[in-house]
Amino acid sequence: MERLIKNIRKNYLEAKKEAARKCAAKGDLRLAQRILDCDIFTGEESFEGMVELIFSPQGIEFLTTFNFPDLATFRKFKKYHPERYGVYIDFGEITLTDTQNVFLVGDTTAVVKCRKTAAYTVCLMCGAKATVIASGYSVVKIENDKKSQVAIMTQDNAKVL
Repeated sequence: MERLIKNIRKNYLEAKKEAARKCAAKGDLRLAQRILDCDIFTGEESFEGMVELIFSPQGIEFLTTFNFPDLATFRKFKKYHPERYGVYIDFGEITLTDTQNVFLVGDTTAVVKCRKTAAYTVCLMCGAKATVIASGYSVVKIENDKKSQVAIMTQDNAKVL
């Protein structure tokens, strides 16, 4: 596991450089510099610590905006049962109820029910699909890459961001 995390760190540094290059090419030099300066992922994290970074606002933004890591890299983590931390990789069809942090990847199609008075995060990458049903006083933040699909249903006083 430690070796895998170190390899991802190396790939992360390359992805950061590429992301900064793309931002600079678009004329956004300030964002390019912010990306280069950010060192949120050190490569010394535990598996659980790495998942915490994935769910951070900076982590979700970087992953979904710059398509990092790729599906093949995500799949390397399946054997470590990331679903215990809310990360579902090629998990098929599932229904999740009141799971506050959900990260769907690849061949995963989920119905995500958010019913409690709580804040929820639902993130999708690499072609994952979800139907998010928000009800009660739930507040749901949804982030996804361009390959993934999300349908949203709100009821009662729920809010989806």
